[in-house]
Order: sequence, then C-alpha cells, then structure tokens
Amino acid sequence: MSSRAYLGKLHICLVVVGVCLLSGRAAGEFPKFEYHKIAEIGNQMGQTSLVDVDKDGDLDWVAGCNGGDIWWFEYESPDNWTRHLLGREAPTDVGGTAFDIDHDGWIDQVSGGAWYRNTGKPRLQQFVKYPNGVTGRCHDNVAADIDGDKKLDLVAMSDKSALFWYKIPPDPTAKWKEHKIGDSVHGAIDPAGVGDIDGDGDNDVVRTNVWFENADGKGTKWTPHNNIDFGQPDAKWPLMTKSWITDLDKDGDNDIVQTEGDYLSGRLAWHENIDSKGLTWARHIIADKSGQDFHSLAVADFDNDGDLDIFSGGGPLTPKPPHRWFIWENAEGNAARWIQHEILTGKRCHEAKAADVDGDGDIDICSKPWNGSEHVYLANLLK
Repeated sequence: MSSRAYLGKLHICLVVVGVCLLSGRAAGEFPKFEYHKIAEIGNQMGQTSLVDVDKDGDLDWVAGCNGGDIWWFEYESPDNWTRHLLGREAPTDVGGTAFDIDHDGWIDQVSGGAWYRNTGKPRLQQFVKYPNGVTGRCHDNVAADIDGDKKLDLVAMSDKSALFWYKIPPDPTAKWKEHKIGDSVHGAIDPAGVGDIDGDGDNDVVRTNVWFENADGKGTKWTPHNNIDFGQPDAKWPLMTKSWITDLDKDGDNDIVQTEGDYLSGRLAWHENIDSKGLTWARHIIADKSGQDFHSLAVADFDNDGDLDIFSGGGPLTPKPPHRWFIWENAEGNAARWIQHEILTGKRCHEAKAADVDGDGDIDICSKPWNGSEHVYLANLLK
C-alpha cells in the first residue's frame, strides 16, 4: 500500500472515531435504558407531560385520570418521585397538556374543558381550576401558535364534537375563543400533529389521513387535503393515530411520523413530503404487523448522533402480552434505514413522553398504562 493510500485510510478512520466521540457513544452501540418505578396510582389515565413544574431545573411527570384527579410527580432521583395533587375532576378523556398559560413563568395545566393555574407554590397548593369553554371529553390537546402572534394557542379534538383551535385571551380566566378546523376522529393530532407542512411559515394540522392547511395563516380559513395513506378504518376507534410533524430526512421540509393506536397490531410509518407542499407523499413503513397497540409516539435523538429516532410501545389493546417498548434507530440519519431496539418488555405503555428528565444530556422516557396504575421511568444510560 502506498503511503498516500495509507494516510487516506488513516484519515477516514480518524474521522469515524471523531464522529463517534462527538456523538457520545461507540460505533454500532445503542444506549441501554434502565427501568424505574415512579408510582402506582390511578386508572384510565392520560393528560401526560414532562415539564419543570416546580422550577428546580429538572423535569417532572404529569398525568391525570379520565374525569378525575391530576397529579404531578416531582423528580428527586430515578427511584424517588414525590406525588402531588395538581387538581380534581378533570373535564377530559386523555387530552391534556402543560405549559405557561398566564405568562407568569410557572407551568400550568390544561385538561380539556378547564385549565389549572400554578400558584407558584406547587408543592404546597393545588392548582386553581378555571373553566375555559374548550370542547369536553378531549382525546387530544396540543399547544401551538396557530394565528402567528407568537403566543401559544390550544388545538383540541373530541370524537364527540370536532377538531378546534382556541385563542387564549389576555385574561385566561375568561372564555377561550373557539375556531373550527374540521371534523374529528378518536385521537390523531397528539402529541405533535401541528406544524408547517406546506412551508409557508404558519402551522397546519394533521389528523391521520387528512391534513388541514392554515390557508390564511390566521387560523380562520382551513383547506383539507385528504391525501395521506394511513390509519385503520376497521379499528375499534377508526383511524386513530399518534402524529408528529418534523423534518425526519433532513431535506429541509417537514414530514409526518405516525403510529396506529387502538388497534390489535399497529403500524409505524413516516410520510415523506415529496413536493415540500404536502400535496404529494411517499409512505415508508418502518414497523408492520407489530402485534402491539401503538398508543404512544415520541420522536427524538435518543442516541445523540444528530438525527431523529422514533419510540413507541404496546398500549391497552395489545392482544397477546407481553407489552413491548421499542426505539427505531435512524441508522443512516436520513430515514432510509431503521434498526429496531426493544428497550423494555412486560410493562403497559400509553401516552408516553420523552425528554431529558435528569438533565444529563440524553433523552429519557416516562409512561403509564391506560387500564392499570404503574407509572414507569426509563433512564437513558448513554451519558
């Protein structure tokens, strides 16, 4: 081998090693996840968030019961979570999300037809409950800026009414202003089905096989595009999916990631935005015939290699336990090849959320069941 060829190969090896060091892991290695129990409480739960409720610098877990109590679980260590009652009688199904509604710097909670104000003393006081006029029995609540004023609005969907967005007034204790987007199904926009699909700078909404174009950028005119090939019409709750709008293949436009929930053997797919306008899609199936009810979805860089991976796990309609939790590794960074990693077996997964809970620089996962009571924290051991 010539010295030039040798040096060239040495340079390539050094680059590969450098990339691996920058990514925080060895080549070919995917992080392990360590199981911890948060608590055992509740049944028929949703309304999940990972947010810093008490402003202590780490993330806390929020979950609440269908029509019942809402709790926040204070993270103190992986095996030590302190449960606090956030509020009672949540007027919602599983729909709920936590963000700063009154702009006072403290995280509040919206649960369908009411919001709960953080008093600034969340360890000592329940949040204060206010009705908001939002459609009842929500399956989906997503916070996003719909009208372009740089303030968060609420997108809400109930299978008993329609798909709406709500303008939060300067005084959020007043009734929130309702705008209809389109008809509803039983869940389809949570957890991140709001984003700029057509590249015009405003937020659109995807609802399984239809996406709604924010035609005037103000949320007052919506154009439906029924052009997404996904969802199961024969499911217990037809066309129920979890959705996430993001640029999965790093080509500069937003794609759509979806899992099928409330179904005996859900699929996972991403829809490639071919024309960057949302008018032509290419469906790519990542997982088929899973044997799992994929009633959770999280898209994040779980291995710190600079691209987005996908998480889901077995939900309440999984026909034959064990329930299985997976991350699909974006093996080449452009969504062309996926490697499936089973990260937990035997625990029920429903409405999971993923974020850096403990502040160590990698993405962790929290979840719980629908029927059952065990809340789970999976600590990412990448470090």
